Amino acid sequence: MGTHEQLLKLYNDLLPDSHDGKVMLYVVPLIRYNYKKSDYLYLLYRDLIENKGDRYKVKSLSVWQHYIFVLKSLVTKSVILHYHWLECTDFKSLSGMIYKLISIFLFKAIGGTLVWTVHNKVPHDKKFRKLNYKIQSWMASKANIIHVHCKSAVDEISLYYNQPASKFRVVDHPSFPSKNVSRELSIERLNYKRDLFLEPDDSIFLMFGNISSYKQIEKVCEIFTDLPPKKKLLIVGPVKKGQMSNFNTIKKIAKNRENILLIPYFIPEDMVPFYMNAADCVVFNYRQILTSGGVELARSFNRPIIAPNNGCLRDINDEHVTLFENQDQLRELLVTFESESQQDA
Repeated sequence: MGTHEQLLKLYNDLLPDSHDGKVMLYVVPLIRYNYKKSDYLYLLYRDLIENKGDRYKVKSLSVWQHYIFVLKSLVTKSVILHYHWLECTDFKSLSGMIYKLISIFLFKAIGGTLVWTVHNKVPHDKKFRKLNYKIQSWMASKANIIHVHCKSAVDEISLYYNQPASKFRVVDHPSFPSKNVSRELSIERLNYKRDLFLEPDDSIFLMFGNISSYKQIEKVCEIFTDLPPKKKLLIVGPVKKGQMSNFNTIKKIAKNRENILLIPYFIPEDMVPFYMNAADCVVFNYRQILTSGGVELARSFNRPIIAPNNGCLRDINDEHVTLFENQDQLRELLVTFESESQQDA
């Protein structure tokens, strides 16, 4: 059963066919319709959005539009609120949290149906950890269904939030559209676009996505300072808000290292295939992770992947994915890794 069918079953179980007519499916946060090839929410709901004749009408809401699902629930019970993420990361988000929680409380008090997707066990930056735990525990208790992306997350998250396993449903992470471009052309395009000096006989290791401390990029950089020049680490993605200190650490290690290449910018969707197809291996070094969109993106391009044995990554059954237990194992994998072209030589 694919992601779309799993999602439909989840909703149909909540509101069986006894409810006549359309069901309004409110999604928080906003779906980024301008990024149809990379936005997680768009890819998750794509089939529901594009098949307008289906039972469910999808509408995504911003923070200050939360009143809409409250008002809608006053006039009909054919409403589902599917909430993704819920955490405070700074004082600005803290100010909006009160409004969010009041809106969700009123929605549930009226009799609304709530689905909550748990993407992370704890916030990546670990800010407001106790407060976030209280907020998320409350959310878990209010949710009719808690959605996770793998079976191994059910026991872990149900224990963490003290909720019965029967409340959980597994719906797979959506896959990403991929485009096959030759490695040679990809390297040529990146060299031209970013003034790089990648060679076809380099072993190119890619770390792709927002730069943030929980990804422990600096530890991978330190490993590459001891590796041969032909083994190149390509770090690609914008610096996440509040992570300049971590970025400066990475930049300091990479300075004067010809095999550590730093591209700290947002990457347009049309350039993603060139980075993925140029890479011999995509590397992840999460400190802690439950679900990884980055791994799913790399899998969509059939890239060899090195990642930690953590969270939902444990459930992946893919010959391209190699999991490690600690930093020593990661070092060994990077040292001994050979690309397909090297193996064929």
